[in-house]
Amino acid sequence: MHTVREIAYVVFFVWLFIDAMVVFRLKSSESENRDRQSLRLLMIGNPIAYAISIALAYGRAGAMDSVPLQVTGLVILVIGIAIRTAAIMQLGRLHTPNVAVRTDHQLKQTGLYRRIRHPSYLGALLGFLGFALALGNWWSVVVMMGITTFIYLYRIREEDAALAAAFGESYRQYAARTKRLIPWVY
Repeated sequence: MHTVREIAYVVFFVWLFIDAMVVFRLKSSESENRDRQSLRLLMIGNPIAYAISIALAYGRAGAMDSVPLQVTGLVILVIGIAIRTAAIMQLGRLHTPNVAVRTDHQLKQTGLYRRIRHPSYLGALLGFLGFALALGNWWSVVVMMGITTFIYLYRIREEDAALAAAFGESYRQYAARTKRLIPWVY
């Protein structure tokens, strides 16, 4: 149980470090910035979710006592990382940490973006779910997913509004045939 948790720590924090290095090198200028505090919310709220979830993992309340479930969490963590990485690679330089629309921005509608509008957020949320499961505590899962889901839903609403303002009818048509986060569901 502790070994799985330790592996999860390494995978999770290496992922966060590499993800930040890749994403933050793409930050757009202020003139392109349409972010209304969602980046700040991510930068403050997500680490709070990580810290509380990790602290809860060391308590007896909510303990899973299920190594197979923790290993499943590791697998979900890796799948989430893969989805987020693929989404960032497919979007390329248009993927920024802040909500922004560049002057030469093109609406991405292929690859992972063919079915859902925010695959990098889906990958992140799967990664958070997997990490929380690997911690081996149900309260960790509840806190992690409660906080991060709230933050990402806010971010999605903000990003959809910015893209609709920038692309107008073409974005509305794209939004009508895709889901926000979960293919065929939401």
